[in-house]
Amino acid sequence: MTGQAAGQAAARTAVVTGAAGGIGQAICRRLAADGFAVAGLDLREPDLSEVPGGRAYSVDIRDAGSVRQAADRIRTDLGAPWLLVNAAGVFSIQYVTDLREEEWDRILDTNLKGPFLTCREFLPAMIEARDGCIVNIASTAGVRGGRKRAAYCASKGGLVLLTRSLAVDHGRDGIRVNCVCPGLIDTEMADWIRHDAAAMADFSASTPAGRIGQPADIADAVCFLASDRAGYLQGSVIMVDGGVTA
Repeated sequence: MTGQAAGQAAARTAVVTGAAGGIGQAICRRLAADGFAVAGLDLREPDLSEVPGGRAYSVDIRDAGSVRQAADRIRTDLGAPWLLVNAAGVFSIQYVTDLREEEWDRILDTNLKGPFLTCREFLPAMIEARDGCIVNIASTAGVRGGRKRAAYCASKGGLVLLTRSLAVDHGRDGIRVNCVCPGLIDTEMADWIRHDAAAMADFSASTPAGRIGQPADIADAVCFLASDRAGYLQGSVIMVDGGVTA
C-alpha cells in the first residue's frame, strides 16, 4: 500500500468473515499491518492474537440475526466498517447423487447466503457515506466446473455474479465491489491433496507457478483491492491460482 493509502486506512474498519481459517487469518494480519482496525468473524471465535488491535466475534453468517447482532457490536466497538471481506467458506467432495440436502444447504448457506447477509447488513452505511469497499473470496471453482464439486462450484459461481451485480448496483454510490478467486491454497480445505506427496508433486509440475498457493498470496490480492491503487476496478474477478486457469 502506498503511503497515502496507508494513511487513509489508519482510521478505517475492516470486517473479515472466516477469520479462523488460514486465508481469513492471513487477511486479518495483512489488513492490520496496513493500518485497518480489524473485526474478525467466524463460527468459532477466531484467534486474533497476531492481529494488533483485532477484535474477534463469534458469528454464524448463515443466520441474519447473528449477523445483525455482530454488526451492532462492531459498530459500537470500532465504528461503521469501510471494508468488508467475505472469506468464510466450506467445501465438499461428492457427486450430486450422493449429496444430502442438508449438505447442499450448508455449502450454499455458508458460501453464498452468508455474503448476501453481510453485504445487506453493511452496505447501507457505505451507501450513506458514499464510500466503501467489498472483496468477496470466491474460487476458481466459481468460473469452471469441477469433478464431484457441484455444490461448491454452484456456491462460488453465485458469489462471482453476486459480486458483479453489486458492482453494477452500487458503483455510483462510491462503493467498489470486487472478487478474488483462489486456486489451490495451502490450508485445511486442501487436505484432500496436500498430504499426498505424489499428487502434490504432480500439481506443482503442472502449474505455471510451480507451487501450491499460500494464504499470504490471497491476502496480498485483498489488500491491493482495498487500496487506492485499485480505484478503477469494479466487478473484477481476479484469479490468484498460480496460472492454473491461464
